[in-house]
Amino acid sequence: MFKYGSVYEKLRKEQEITQTEACKEICSISKLSRWENNQVEVEFSTAIALLKRINITLDEFTERANIEAEFELPDEIVTAIKDEDVPVLRKYAQDHLAKYHASKNILELKNIMLVCNQLLLIEGKNYLTTADIQRIGSYLLHNTVWSKYNITLFANSPFLLNSEIGFKIAMRIVHNFDQVSDLTDNLTIFMGGLSDTVIAFIFKKKLDYAQQLLDELRKIELPPHFMFFDLTLTFLQRGIDYCQTGNEQPVLAIFNNLIQLNCSRHAQKLLEAFKDVKQIWEDNE
Repeated sequence: MFKYGSVYEKLRKEQEITQTEACKEICSISKLSRWENNQVEVEFSTAIALLKRINITLDEFTERANIEAEFELPDEIVTAIKDEDVPVLRKYAQDHLAKYHASKNILELKNIMLVCNQLLLIEGKNYLTTADIQRIGSYLLHNTVWSKYNITLFANSPFLLNSEIGFKIAMRIVHNFDQVSDLTDNLTIFMGGLSDTVIAFIFKKKLDYAQQLLDELRKIELPPHFMFFDLTLTFLQRGIDYCQTGNEQPVLAIFNNLIQLNCSRHAQKLLEAFKDVKQIWEDNE
């Protein structure tokens, strides 16, 4: 369910759009009126349709309604992720999943997906139900507006989604690159999330998906200040090659290049990922 109807009313009136015009073929005037008066909530899909009718994106709406602040990840959870504090992360995931299951408010999923993704990597357990994963996959697969929220939602979930669904969503995002290329924050999430998706496919031994997605990413012309992503993509290619040949030297050479570009934190993240990849592939030899 989705609240914040009074914010919608203000935005609608700013554009001099009547209730009749706003809700035509979407919902009843009565329902829109009650939503705008904060008497009821509406389904997320209905809210998206109503926003589209008044030419407002989800990102613009969340900013005006201060929704981002409401769903900001608490500092203690950020610390718990950094410290891999499983009990704290587990409690957060369980508490917020219960809240989400009651509300069905998809805006609550961004942080839940991030924490559940981390828990899966740390302890190998997925706290999402099959229904949760299917709903998220369906929502992203049929999404037509790649807002910052939607890109972030996908970026937080590469290890959680079914590989086939994750691949289809990733390719849809890549092919809608023009929707996010003009926003620096979105572009960072875009490239970071899709790079993590390639890593997820490597972890899952879906090298065909990893290679196809990587090939598409390498076709994207990035602005000069994003050129360090070129090294990331090179790292990913060499990671795929390692899985096929067992030669790790070309991979390790990338880390020195990243450090020279003052990207030591990024280099460390990729190094940790490569160590995990090595372990997964060596354990199955």
